[in-house]
Amino acid sequence: MIGTKFNRLTVLSTGIRIGRRHYADCKCDCGSVKRIEITKIKSGHTKSCGCLLRQLMTQKQTVHGRYYEPEYVAWRNMHKRCTDARWVKWYGGIEVCQRWFDYDCFLADVGKKPEPAYTLDRINSAQGYAPANVRWASRTVQSRNTKNHETNSSGVRGVSWSKAKNKWRAAIYVDSKQKHIGYFELLTDAGLARIHAENKYWGAT
Repeated sequence: MIGTKFNRLTVLSTGIRIGRRHYADCKCDCGSVKRIEITKIKSGHTKSCGCLLRQLMTQKQTVHGRYYEPEYVAWRNMHKRCTDARWVKWYGGIEVCQRWFDYDCFLADVGKKPEPAYTLDRINSAQGYAPANVRWASRTVQSRNTKNHETNSSGVRGVSWSKAKNKWRAAIYVDSKQKHIGYFELLTDAGLARIHAENKYWGAT
């Protein structure tokens, strides 16, 4: 683990135990060294020595009247998805490029929203937020391009297990709204129903 980099942190030493918790000494990209709990480093809960949060807060304070611009809201939510521990399990290590820690650089690269309903979409959903991999897109376009979440237990896009029905549930997004396809005893049947719906609503081949 020594020498491994997690977000902004590079592990310098391990084997530090305080009570029941294990810690590592890490060097941040900003140059500071800090002792951090190993589970928080690995989970993505802690991404820096604290400089990342300070940088985001400084950025937030400098935009003033632009705080409610839709592009700024999208920029803020993009960072939240990649830094907030509650979202880490959904985004599986996805990061924001260094350039886009600056809102003005982000806006210069992606431009204004072409339509109010458009949101940020990663062209390659397995890669992070960076100029060559991000666009404004409709919910329908994004639905076609969405990877399975880390928590997806079915392995099939648009198919999840319903505890209430004790069956597999298939669904699809059409015009920014989720459309229920049906409940199925077999995962294969739910997957086929999802494919049929993609052909019907998205014109997939």
